[in-house]
Amino acid sequence: MPGARCPGQNTQFWGPDDVFDLPCPGCGKSVEFFKDEAQRKCKGCGKLIFNPRMDFGCANWCPMAKECLGQEKYDGLREIAQTESRRRADLETLLAAIEPGDEEVIKLFRQLYLQNKGNSALFDTSQLRPLAEENPQLFKKATGYYSRFMKTKTAPE
Repeated sequence: MPGARCPGQNTQFWGPDDVFDLPCPGCGKSVEFFKDEAQRKCKGCGKLIFNPRMDFGCANWCPMAKECLGQEKYDGLREIAQTESRRRADLETLLAAIEPGDEEVIKLFRQLYLQNKGNSALFDTSQLRPLAEENPQLFKKATGYYSRFMKTKTAPE
């Protein structure tokens, strides 16, 4: 069907939630997204922000994905998928190294991971700082586990 468009990409089928604003994680300024945009640049601070609501799972299996989305968007989606796959693998590695009984650390890392969805880092380590005063024991455990994890990532193979 030449010229046919995927119903998910056809704006006539979009609803009110398909265009939305998110605060920039860098400066807090509102950034408008359309559901089919992989990323936007914040007009306030210039930070590149990935769309956390983006779901183009069909691009992984549809033979028309490149034609439907266009090469640039298709490549961007593949890059985002690869980044998210690496983040997920890193989280699993980090959590596997946590000793039994440290469920509070596991819960913390999962929460930080989810809060950082759409970015390339596992999580924003600056989010650990408030723990230093709020819960020094949890802070010490979490930073210890994370430091050991980072050493294994940077160790030569």
